[in-house]
Amino acid sequence: MTEITFTDQVTPGTVRRMSTGPSGLLLGVGPTGQPMTLSLFRPQPTRIFVALPEFQTWLIAFRAVCLGAHLSVIAADHRRWLTLADAVRAAGGTVDVLHDADALPGRGRPYRPSLIVDEVEAVPATRRLGAWQSVLAVGDPGASAAVAMLRASDGALIAPLESRAAEQLRRAYALTSGQVRTAADIGASEVAMATFRRVATVTVVPSAEEYRLLFGG
Repeated sequence: MTEITFTDQVTPGTVRRMSTGPSGLLLGVGPTGQPMTLSLFRPQPTRIFVALPEFQTWLIAFRAVCLGAHLSVIAADHRRWLTLADAVRAAGGTVDVLHDADALPGRGRPYRPSLIVDEVEAVPATRRLGAWQSVLAVGDPGASAAVAMLRASDGALIAPLESRAAEQLRRAYALTSGQVRTAADIGASEVAMATFRRVATVTVVPSAEEYRLLFGG
């Protein structure tokens, strides 16, 4: 598993980071109002385990497109993703909604990275990915296979964090009981963001413009 580091300084004007490389994506704000970013794209591939409400997965994908990423969605039910695909294209981005991994880009580029949202485990951890390419591997954190999937990922974004999922996260990332209790006590719009021995909570909500573009508000 590739190391992800947090920058914990929360003095005024400081951004708290879950860093995987030079390109940062704003996730939301932390408990004291500090910006929280996730760096998805780097010269080596990145894999993030995701178990989130659909609107938050959409939001992360859309923000990645706004960084210049090409979006590939692998899903059994394409209808659920058509609204997001239309919003991406209307904003000038590119997206493919696929049934399998056959037509995925081989790699990304520094200013044209590749983001894959995989709902059907079409891109297992054993698959070789390219540079500047990231996978959001959608899974069930309470499933028996979740510990292995979490350990094969560079980090995880989970909400809500129920008791079974919290225990799986603790085992996979060597978290303390106190860390897990803090992460589990999250609100409706909050996400537990975790990696090896580190966990933080972040509020992930759309801006007014994102809401208008994605959800028709």
